[in-house]
Amino acid sequence: MPRVPRVPSYRLHKPSGQAVITVAGPGGTRRDVYLGVYNTPDSRREYARVVAELATAVVAAQVLDPVVPTDLTVDEVLVAFWAFADRHYRRADGTPTHEPMEFRQSLKPLRALYGHTPAREFGPLGLKAVRDRMIAAGWCRRLINQRVGRVRRVFKWAASEQLVPVTTFQALATVAGLQKGRTAAQDPPPIEPVPAEHVRATLPFLGPHVRGLVEVQFLTGMRPDEVCRMRPVDVDTSGPIWAYRPAHHKLGHRGKDRVVRIGPKAQAVLAGFTPPSPADYFFSPRRAVEEFHDARSAARRTPRYPAHLARNAAKRVAAPKRRPADRYTASSYGHAVTRAVERVNRRREGMAGAGRFDPLPHWAPNQLRHAHATEVRRRFGLEAAQVALGHERADVTQVYAERNAGLAEKVAAEIG
Repeated sequence: MPRVPRVPSYRLHKPSGQAVITVAGPGGTRRDVYLGVYNTPDSRREYARVVAELATAVVAAQVLDPVVPTDLTVDEVLVAFWAFADRHYRRADGTPTHEPMEFRQSLKPLRALYGHTPAREFGPLGLKAVRDRMIAAGWCRRLINQRVGRVRRVFKWAASEQLVPVTTFQALATVAGLQKGRTAAQDPPPIEPVPAEHVRATLPFLGPHVRGLVEVQFLTGMRPDEVCRMRPVDVDTSGPIWAYRPAHHKLGHRGKDRVVRIGPKAQAVLAGFTPPSPADYFFSPRRAVEEFHDARSAARRTPRYPAHLARNAAKRVAAPKRRPADRYTASSYGHAVTRAVERVNRRREGMAGAGRFDPLPHWAPNQLRHAHATEVRRRFGLEAAQVALGHERADVTQVYAERNAGLAEKVAAEIG
């Protein structure tokens, strides 16, 4: 991380009668900056301006001389950006968001192709070459556009810190995104709502805590990360309809409020997973493992002999490298659902024989949100679905809530 320069002293340059400060430059050099006639309001204002720029600059020498382009390589700009990203992309409690991981994946092709080249020389053709590397990797069009956008954001930040000329970012901004049907990049099929019968077929093959996650998300339409983070302390149970305000959510950094209404059915599910402490999570891998071991011990038929206890104690690892987490993540939640679907299909194959069974299609937790939105829209309309999902705009909700084909058929039958 670059060292923050110290505040230079305002002093008199006796031979010229001007105010002067000495600032650190690149490579350990030092230079004098003249501010005007000593002890005048104009020189004091100029001193305040320079000090303010030094306080916010990553490389002080570039702040004081923005006309001269830097010779930083792309890799050096990325090192400086990571120092910024590590501080910036954090939640209110200090934990990192998912953005650093997304930037890491987005910048891999850039580092591979242009890491050693001067950053100020990276232009539109270079960005297109990075994009072609992403296409060759098999990424879908929408993901490529998002990750190319992150590359541009790095150079926008670098231009704001005067690590590269502003013209470098302006040139990169001229590269348009890939358009549907006009590129070799593939468009994935739209995310469909998971049918209720598929969910019901999967539930018996899930552990209790993951089953609770699925049931609550299916009933409320929460995002996977929101349901994983549920704690009693975040839920207002004073009324007949509970109100859950996630401590962290997608638009929290923009100051937006998020309230999830929880009805009687979801309340009944949550009641079975209430943790000992209100600050603990409703659904916890650690508690799931403890409950599993307790149930297995209770079902044990043979008594525990001293030799068994001694052997188990000898095998038990005092400090295992990986302990069960306190809560599920969106990733671990999705993996658990995927493994359950695989178990369903293995059971069906074992009962019917290979090639003679109807496999259960794989589905992911975010499809539960789509299913909830579709059902709400069908029964109560688009505005109700928008409120249930917590969207600011109805056009975003339409991505999640499938249109009611039955309503269109009714209109055609009565009018057409």
